Amino acid sequence: MTFHKTKSMMVILLLCIASSLVAGETEEYYYAIEQDDVVCGYAHVVIAQIDFDGQPAIQLIDSVWMKISALGKNIEGTYLFTYQIDPATGNYLFHTSNIDQGPTKLGGELTVDGDTIHIISYPGNDTTAVALSPDIVLQNTRLHKHLLDYFVADTLKENKCRVFSEIDGLINDVVYTKVGREQKVFAGTNYDALVVNALNRTTGIQVKMWVDATTGLLLRTDHPVRQAYLTDAGVVDKIQVADLNNKLFAKVDTVITNPWAISYLKVRAKLQPGGMWITPENLNVSGQSFTGTVEDNLIDGVFEISHKKYDGTNAPPFPPNFAKDESLREYLEPAEMIESDDSTLIRKAWELAEGSSDSWEAIKKLSRWVNTEIGYDLPGGVTALKTYETRLGECGSHANLLTAFCRAVGIPARGVFGCMYVPEHGGAFGQHAWNEVYMGEAGWIPIEATAEEVDYADCGHIRLGEWKSMAVMFNPIEMKIISYQLSEEATPDKGTEKYAPYIGEYQAEQNVITVLVQNGSLALNIPGQMIFELKDSDKNGDWFFKLTSRASVSFTSDSTGEINEMTICSRQRLPKDIASDSIEAILNVPEQYLPFIGAYTLPMQNVTFSIAFKDSMLTLGLPGNQAVGLHESETEGEWLCEIGTTSKLVIMFDTDESGNVTAMKYHELTACTKLSETDSE
Repeated sequence: MTFHKTKSMMVILLLCIASSLVAGETEEYYYAIEQDDVVCGYAHVVIAQIDFDGQPAIQLIDSVWMKISALGKNIEGTYLFTYQIDPATGNYLFHTSNIDQGPTKLGGELTVDGDTIHIISYPGNDTTAVALSPDIVLQNTRLHKHLLDYFVADTLKENKCRVFSEIDGLINDVVYTKVGREQKVFAGTNYDALVVNALNRTTGIQVKMWVDATTGLLLRTDHPVRQAYLTDAGVVDKIQVADLNNKLFAKVDTVITNPWAISYLKVRAKLQPGGMWITPENLNVSGQSFTGTVEDNLIDGVFEISHKKYDGTNAPPFPPNFAKDESLREYLEPAEMIESDDSTLIRKAWELAEGSSDSWEAIKKLSRWVNTEIGYDLPGGVTALKTYETRLGECGSHANLLTAFCRAVGIPARGVFGCMYVPEHGGAFGQHAWNEVYMGEAGWIPIEATAEEVDYADCGHIRLGEWKSMAVMFNPIEMKIISYQLSEEATPDKGTEKYAPYIGEYQAEQNVITVLVQNGSLALNIPGQMIFELKDSDKNGDWFFKLTSRASVSFTSDSTGEINEMTICSRQRLPKDIASDSIEAILNVPEQYLPFIGAYTLPMQNVTFSIAFKDSMLTLGLPGNQAVGLHESETEGEWLCEIGTTSKLVIMFDTDESGNVTAMKYHELTACTKLSETDSE
């Protein structure tokens, strides 16, 4: 197939890279991947001349290994891309990709047939077809013949073209600008390098590229996040872990201990985000205004955020009927990462929303389930269906699943991307994704399933645009909080006498925890950590942390009514590692215990617990090879064990629709004795 006319000279130029090869011989190249002066990965590229489907082709196999750290977790990724390239056009005829980031495994197969590209995505084997016009470039990772066409053969200064992105199946508008020619040495070889700036006006990512002016071989790329350059095989032994946090967080040195209560925020920001094309119109939406400049995705100006919490007034009925509104069609249909047409997700969404009086009540049910049942982990499930199956994901995974649930029951929904304020790191804005749902005359309402704001999003969220690409990056340069306000319910209450009985110091097993009043709320000062403010006690006597529902405290009194003990409860959910099951592990295990046997990994940490059968009982294997026995509780489905002198665990297990154990949930209860004034002294 032919996408654009090609001078015969340029065919010869591209074939130079393989002209000395016969069938079976190869050329090999190594690339270093570097971030902040740390070599955190490498690529091994093999290029050969082959026959493909009865015609000459260039085969390119690109294997990439990377190690990064984000949010305190090390992530190792392997990526394999293969291409069968038409030497006459430089476009690929066939392409496969495989991405492996621990629990996240994605891939695809693309076949070009005339003016159509057929795509199979896996897992799932979903198939789609995209129509191609003659001007579309099917670009591979290492051989860029189209740049030679533009800037060597035709000597252009600038060229706008459309490039198909296999990442999200979209056609991207890219502007290439010739910078010039340079003599560069890579891996001991001198190259005549063509230097080009590539500005993707779909994703907003700007990359500087050096390519061999004779063959089109990529020599170097400078990306906003990291760089890659041609080197030798020695790079394999130089790999270290690069910290991605400075691309995800912007420190502001302003600590707001109750960010969920931010009702107004004014921030000066300089950002260079990627993954979407930013315009001032993107940044000025209901509840948010922006004053400043946006030039080639460089945002420089002031944001003001202030929106009221929606209370469900005049919410659409449930089920709603938005099918006739063409402006909402996109937000009711499935997408690559949002499988709202999957029967499993449809069934679960209707089950959760059943009996809702209106669409807002349905939204709250769906959002609460995602918040409660989906744990946090990197890189997470990514797609809605995979997130549902693994019960794990980062913010984008949560947003995808909630979007799919909403669309499955006919409620328009979308994911949005930007940043949110967090009190960690001394106060910072972190890369984030959340949701917006359409509520008829009330318009689009932001909700935040990841951060437990299931029916609203606090005004510490800065919205940059709709999230449609996996390749998003916050990439802050500088941010500063000018001013902020908290909602009235967060204003310190002078009548805090009700907290007096709880205030004091409590002896935990290894340290002393102080209970105090901060910002009108009871709070815990845990040594080595931040001060955690608490919500007032619920009907069960639990005081939940304002930052997370996965932790709470309760108090007990002595015979005189004086508070004498505090119990801290930490809740975790550990997915079962199915691959850990083995014949040896299940030998001689009674049938009723077999479903529980296996390894369970704590999200965001390299910590694994195991359940085994030993000495006629179930045992919990703790990190460090310590094993403790589990005893069945009087409450059905619960198991108990003691850890240390002041802590115990309550263990429960989750199962799927088929009854298979999918995760272990534990509540760690730590008893802390209140110290008298004499003890404190």
